[in-house]
Amino acid sequence: MFPQQYYQHVIHTPLVRYQGPLAPRSELWLKDETKQVGKSFKFRGTYHRLLEEAPETTVVTASTGNHGMGVSLAAQLLNLRVQVFVPAHISAVKAEKLVQLGANVEKVAGGYDECVQEALRFSRETGAPYISSLDDPSVIHGHSSLFREIREQAEEDLDALLLPVGGGGLLAGCLECYQGSGMHIIGVELECVPSMKIALESNERVLLPPARSMAEGMLVRQAGVLPLERARAYPRFDVELISEEEIQHMLYLLWKHNDIRAEGAGASAVAAALRYLENHPGQRIAAVISGGNIDEETFQIATRKYRVEEASTR
Repeated sequence: MFPQQYYQHVIHTPLVRYQGPLAPRSELWLKDETKQVGKSFKFRGTYHRLLEEAPETTVVTASTGNHGMGVSLAAQLLNLRVQVFVPAHISAVKAEKLVQLGANVEKVAGGYDECVQEALRFSRETGAPYISSLDDPSVIHGHSSLFREIREQAEEDLDALLLPVGGGGLLAGCLECYQGSGMHIIGVELECVPSMKIALESNERVLLPPARSMAEGMLVRQAGVLPLERARAYPRFDVELISEEEIQHMLYLLWKHNDIRAEGAGASAVAAALRYLENHPGQRIAAVISGGNIDEETFQIATRKYRVEEASTR
């Protein structure tokens, strides 16, 4: 299904059992993409896209960080230049890594959607191909490799699979892999930006107001076209909303008890999975930890409350 060269660079990331004080009697398995190249699932799709149809010189994209790093890492392997448009409030660690990877980075006032407009303008003016994180079928197919691995790694059938949803590129890859399987797929969105949930309920792509969250990878105000089409067509797809506090708590639990340092978006599906198991005891489920690029300051602020509480009980 994937060319031999693909897995010369893409890593088969581990599927590990969740540990921690809230570990339920049910089984929760974690697909840990913090161990992927670039500490994010994004390399899977971007490398597949450029490997399948590499341009001659330059590519352009819009990103809140991880997608841009995925494009830059893939471009390095194929000797391409990269132009990345990012939000002005991009996390420091992601901005720094983009520069280290050789990308030409331009900050844009506003969020992801404003970055997309700038990237498309650059593409029109220069002819550089625009690499979408949401609506490129080749990128989406690359993401499906993550779920093919889960199907191979899970020794028994799963009852449900949870994953974070920004604009829906990862979700579209998931639905591609599980189409016709009967698997219950649950997309996890931020309470402040439920773009996929609202699109499904209103039967149209709605541009939501700007919002802020430490899970910047999920701050996409409008669902992608292809992800929405696939979500509509999939018979067992639901959306769960997650709060900022739930994400922060899960960052702490993953770090302390599972030795996984996730970013906000990366922890979101695991937080929702624990809540899901409270209402569905005895099930065997998996959750995707989508990335681990988090600023040290952000991590310390997010987990401080729980570190202080633990210290007070010693």
